[in-house]
Amino acid sequence: MKIKGYVHRFITCFVFFTVATIAIKGFFMPENTGLLLIDTGLVPAMYVEPITFAFPFALTVCALLAYFDIASLKPTIFCFTLYTFLAGFAIQQGLNLDCNCYVTGSLESLVYRELEPQFFILLIVTIVACALHVFNTQNPVQNPPYMV
Repeated sequence: MKIKGYVHRFITCFVFFTVATIAIKGFFMPENTGLLLIDTGLVPAMYVEPITFAFPFALTVCALLAYFDIASLKPTIFCFTLYTFLAGFAIQQGLNLDCNCYVTGSLESLVYRELEPQFFILLIVTIVACALHVFNTQNPVQNPPYMV
């Protein structure tokens, strides 16, 4: 990805650091995504483990392809949208409401307490990544020709 100026570099770094954070969390704590997938009922229980591995893996591959300018930022935006949809769907079902039925420190308590801020952060990052993609496609950087 070609970078033009300090603001563009900052926004690009912000998007890619967010990708790295989400991917690391997905690889080291897949039970968070698995719990959301099971409790929302989006995926049958037998597919939860492969999907919890596939989400961060796909996000990492798409971001690396975009970083090395092999693909556009669209697949990364799609992966962000999947994470945002999952968190938003869980909020829509009311999983983020505190009913005092979860033991403090349990997995459910930790995941559902972070659900609403996570949704808004993912929504902002998705919008920023979309704006970055539009900016990159509207104003492409022309590389100077080499030894013609």
